[in-house]
Amino acid sequence: MSVAQISPEKNTLFAIERLQGIAGEVRFDLYGTVYDQAYSKRCQEAASKLPPNIEVHWHGHIEQERVARALAEAHALYMPSMGENFGHTLLEALIAGRPLLISDRTPWKELERKQAGWDLPLEEPKRFEETLQRLVDMSPTDHSALVGGASELGARYLSDPAGVQRSLALFSQ
Repeated sequence: MSVAQISPEKNTLFAIERLQGIAGEVRFDLYGTVYDQAYSKRCQEAASKLPPNIEVHWHGHIEQERVARALAEAHALYMPSMGENFGHTLLEALIAGRPLLISDRTPWKELERKQAGWDLPLEEPKRFEETLQRLVDMSPTDHSALVGGASELGARYLSDPAGVQRSLALFSQ
């Protein structure tokens, strides 16, 4: 799933295009308002060309109080954005125990080492495809390890006063 504006900055088209060759059943839920109508149309066209085993569901805006529940129903948060100053949705996903599949253009680093997901370079789209396939093929035991790692990373961030202060500082800018 993804919780982000449908926009070039959030790289929605890249996310959809990486699904093209994935084997196995995939449901990609997109939550977010359309920022750019022409870009959204390109995303919808790309989604319509995906094979039948890949479903893309467009949900539009999601109320903040519903985000945690939507995350809890997802396998992972997939958001290869062009950049994030912080990525509050990423923290919400970690707190919900959802592994992240994101770009390396956020402050969230070394996710694989922390067993909380992956932060990959956008210049290597094949790595996103391989990781998506890995998620689809993952055993429940391996997924549970990622869920635990994601939860632990989210809890560690919340218990760190410096991290909380950095988050608050973003809102005062």
